[in-house]
Amino acid sequence: MSGVLVSMGLRKAKDPLEDLKKWKRDLAKEMRSMDREVKKMDAAEKKSADECRKLGKANRIDACKILAKEIVRTRAAKERMYAARATLNSVSMQLQTQASMVRAAGCMKRSAEVMSAMNKLVKLPELQKTMTEMAREMERAGLIEEMVNDAMEIADGADVEEETEKQINSVVAELTGDLFKDKNVTVPTAVPQSAPAASEQPVAEEEEEPGDLDAMKARLQAL
Repeated sequence: MSGVLVSMGLRKAKDPLEDLKKWKRDLAKEMRSMDREVKKMDAAEKKSADECRKLGKANRIDACKILAKEIVRTRAAKERMYAARATLNSVSMQLQTQASMVRAAGCMKRSAEVMSAMNKLVKLPELQKTMTEMAREMERAGLIEEMVNDAMEIADGADVEEETEKQINSVVAELTGDLFKDKNVTVPTAVPQSAPAASEQPVAEEEEEPGDLDAMKARLQAL
């Protein structure tokens, strides 16, 4: 209907450059958000690594492996975020190319590259809402073809690799210098109540660490 009104001169055609600028702003916002999230993960990983080293020296292998498991999950989540950020940046660069085309020819050109990248981005739970809305705007603007429904479904997490005992043992060895190299212990699901590690921390860190670990776990589950 809006196209008919434009053709009849009853509504001004939208400047495609405005759409491109808006999408680039939204992409930049998402990339900044990812950068902040990675910094939080880096800090949480460092805290877990420091604690794991102390637990290793105290011969607390069970508690050490729990933290090693969190580190494995954090590193995997960061890798996924790095890949997603690279895709966001790729789309942003494609939009810059489209802006040059608009200035030269007055309109956008349908892009298979943007279509492919958006198909990946809409499947990421942390980006799904924003990217789905952006993809629909791109469809209306003629930049990409209509996306099929299954491409816009939230990923079920099946592609997330399950932490293996080998990966966890590798992290333990990395942090404790092979102190437990020959000890194949099943990773427990929670730190034993008797673990004395918390008493070794300064008071301020002791109060902050549980919340930090809980926040990190919540972010990892969201990924």
